[in-house]
Amino acid sequence: MSIQPIAPIMPLGIINSITPTGFEASGSSGEGASKAGADFSKFLKDALGEVDALQSKADTATLALATGQVQDLSEVMVALEKASLSMTLTVATRDKVIDAYNQIMRMQI
Repeated sequence: MSIQPIAPIMPLGIINSITPTGFEASGSSGEGASKAGADFSKFLKDALGEVDALQSKADTATLALATGQVQDLSEVMVALEKASLSMTLTVATRDKVIDAYNQIMRMQI
């Protein structure tokens, strides 16, 4: 039984130097951060607007049901469930953000 020697995968002389790509090569780093902050702010504002719209739609459907203007109960229940699920997701997201903030504040420098 003979053991074959292991040949190197790539000779060391062929390794290329690392060139900067992405964020470092783009110039100022503050420009990208402010754009990302604005995009996140817009996204957050739009998401909260959708949650508010679903809550308003559920309130309107409930009022219409109470006054007898709705013939189909399933429409009201769907509107209420959409509002409930969106509010639950919003609260869970808020709790995660607060938890992450608290963890960052507990970090020792």
